[in-house]
Amino acid sequence: MTDEEQKNTSALIAACAKEASGYILTCAEQAGLDRLPFLVNVAAVLAASALAAQPQDQLAAASRHIQHALGLVHCRQEDEATSGG
Repeated sequence: MTDEEQKNTSALIAACAKEASGYILTCAEQAGLDRLPFLVNVAAVLAASALAAQPQDQLAAASRHIQHALGLVHCRQEDEATSGG
């Protein structure tokens, strides 16, 4: 995948995640549930489902990919806390 394709894919993934998160948070709110824990629970089920759908020979790579994505979020939060943003 070229750098441009990777950027486009990343932008599409971010847009999908933003849209899905908004929907999930709205569902939680309408059900009278605590929004953020509900979002985390749905995300965990989606990640588990994604791993379960992987062929055995791709499972380790998919797991590493999810761990990397979670690490990026964690690092971003640390950066924001450090910079005060």
